[in-house]
Amino acid sequence: MKTKKTDLINLSLIFLSSFFVNFYFGSIGVFPIDTFAFFDSSYYFTKQFVPIRDFWTSNGFFVDILQGVFFKLFGVNWFVYLLHPSIINFIFAAITYKFFIEEGLSSYLSLFYSISVSILAYPSSGVPFPDHHSILISLIAVYFLIFALKNNRDYYWYLIPPLLLIAFISKQIPAAFFIIFISFYYIFFSFISRNYKVLFWGFLSTITVLLIFFLFLSFLNIGFKDFVIQYLLFPLSIGNSRSNTLNLLSLLYLMINELKFFSIICLSLLITFFQERRKFRNKKNIIFETTFILLSSTVILILNQMLMKNQIIIFFLLPILVGLLHSQIKTNKKFLIYTIVLLNIFVVSKYHLRFNVDRKFIDIEYVSKTNFIDGNIISSKINGLRWVTKYTNKDNFDEVALIKQSIDFLRDKKGSIIITNYQFILSELEHDIYSPNRWYTSDGVSYPTKENKFHEYYKDFYQKKLIKNKVKKIYTIKPLDIKTFDFLLSKKCIITKEINIILSEHDISNCFSQKN
Repeated sequence: MKTKKTDLINLSLIFLSSFFVNFYFGSIGVFPIDTFAFFDSSYYFTKQFVPIRDFWTSNGFFVDILQGVFFKLFGVNWFVYLLHPSIINFIFAAITYKFFIEEGLSSYLSLFYSISVSILAYPSSGVPFPDHHSILISLIAVYFLIFALKNNRDYYWYLIPPLLLIAFISKQIPAAFFIIFISFYYIFFSFISRNYKVLFWGFLSTITVLLIFFLFLSFLNIGFKDFVIQYLLFPLSIGNSRSNTLNLLSLLYLMINELKFFSIICLSLLITFFQERRKFRNKKNIIFETTFILLSSTVILILNQMLMKNQIIIFFLLPILVGLLHSQIKTNKKFLIYTIVLLNIFVVSKYHLRFNVDRKFIDIEYVSKTNFIDGNIISSKINGLRWVTKYTNKDNFDEVALIKQSIDFLRDKKGSIIITNYQFILSELEHDIYSPNRWYTSDGVSYPTKENKFHEYYKDFYQKKLIKNKVKKIYTIKPLDIKTFDFLLSKKCIITKEINIILSEHDISNCFSQKN
């Protein structure tokens, strides 16, 4: 009874930490294309605009839909936008707590390391983001693998495939790597232990979740071909070029320069791991050890980080690895124990300051956060957001004034497309049509450029949406401009007019009366 009461208190503290840190720091600063990536797209899901079917999306399918459900249930506002990732943050930290308990740490130490994880896991972004979803849910599947191996409980084996599917439809990579990694365990463990129930449960669960998923696609009227091209084949065409960047020198540079604490802690784990195995003459197959599984998962995420070419978001792994190291120490030497605890405090403080306080993930690390605009001044939908961007200088909020001016101009522009990185504007306007693409980047990641083999498919998809919705005008807000879509139409048929410094109107009335 005492243990259950302690666990309940500890989980309550983890809940408070997971929510408070994510809400507080997630509301500081703006990097428009990332901060609002799923705001309008999720709002439009409540208006029956479905990702893949109605607008192009190459990742984040699950994030759009889940956030859309949150908006439908609780309203479209900034609080609800942060509620969803805060819940994911808590679930991950709570299962991490269970993991540490299973590894033999006391409830107090498990609480200490789990709160450390909650501080670093989702708050670096704070808002819904596909990379965070995919990584955290994949790692929950890894936890369940460890629980299954340690406790021999069938239901863990059954729950892993649904988790991996959710991770995959949040973002394909690294979920695909973990699908391959964990599938190996299903097969190898079944044959080495002659426990073929594991394969049976894995196969049954996989078939069940895939059947449910395809029924779900059918219910949403998402074409199978559209799903395969947008979510599978097009990302693969990008991944082929990105995989060329993976090499030993790049990995060594990353481990020495940016991930030096990973190198130190992983090396310490390996040394301790082999010492303990030799000491107790553990004959258990090494690949089934928790340390091996977590270190392998760390390698997967480091390689994924190299592929992402983005801010590093895996520092939350450090308190997990340090906590595992702590659980492996079979000594009463207080100096060593205090060193491990202080190491965790140091790394958590370091990356909390860098990513949560300084907001490095959204590129405002060197921008003052004390001089900000209340989001409510711009839109009631983002009340609670403290607006400051990397373009904000002291006492210079021209950007905000121009956004407000643009919103006022766009209020009665029904039947048009609004292309912007400030994807809360359409929700504020309750605009009737969503863009045929969730986001626009020029690097060939968010949609196929002319060099990509799926460009003609994308062009046809985009034009059909414009024709279906009888779009006559497209409005762009800088940094997006006519270049985000003019390669999909005949440039000669587009008549552009500047409304203000950031807002432009593009008349495409004549674009479908001639061959493009």
